Amino acid sequence: MSSFNPVDVSHRFVEALVSEGDRCVDATVGNGYDTVFLAKRVGVTGHVLGVDIQVEAVTQAKDRLAANTLGDRVSLRVSGHEDLDVHLEALGWQSIRLAMFNLGYLPGSDKSIVTSSENTIRALAICERFLDRTGAISLIAYRGHAGGMEEYEAVSRWFAQLPLDEFFVLRYERWTRTGGVAPVFFWAQKRS
Repeated sequence: MSSFNPVDVSHRFVEALVSEGDRCVDATVGNGYDTVFLAKRVGVTGHVLGVDIQVEAVTQAKDRLAANTLGDRVSLRVSGHEDLDVHLEALGWQSIRLAMFNLGYLPGSDKSIVTSSENTIRALAICERFLDRTGAISLIAYRGHAGGMEEYEAVSRWFAQLPLDEFFVLRYERWTRTGGVAPVFFWAQKRS
C-alpha cells in the first residue's frame, strides 16, 4: 500500500469487498469522488445510491459521474443520510453490499453545514439493518471542525457496541506529530 491516509486505506478495503453487480450506498456524496469510485466498482450490473443534504454536492457528483460516463449506475438524492431507509425502500433494495461515509462538511463550501452525531448514528443503524450477509460499513470521521469531535465520539461508541461475534470491526488512525487531529477510519464487516 503506497499511501496510508484514511481515504486510501478505506478504498483498499472497499476494493477487496465490492465487485460487479453489487448495490452500495454513498451516504455522504460530497464532491462525488467516492460516488465515482463506487460506480466503477459495481460495474454495469450494479448500482449506487448517493445522498447528500446539499444541492451543490449532488450537482458536483452528477457532473463528475457524467464526465466518467457512469451516471446510469447511480441514483442521487438531495437528502440527509438519516433518511436512507426511505430511499432504499423506494429503490426496492432488500440489502446492500457496502455503505460508505465520509463525515464533516463539503470541501470548498459552507463549513457550518456539517454532518451531525444524531443523524449519522441513525444512518449507521439503517445501513446495518440493510447489510447483506458479508456486507460492510466504511466511515471516515474528521475531528478538527466544530462538532467533529462530538460526532467522532458518537461514531466510536456505535462501532464499539457492535457484537464482535457478528462483525469484524477495525479502527485506523495515523499518528501525527504536528499536534493536529488526524481523521479516523472505521470498518465494520458482517461475519457470514
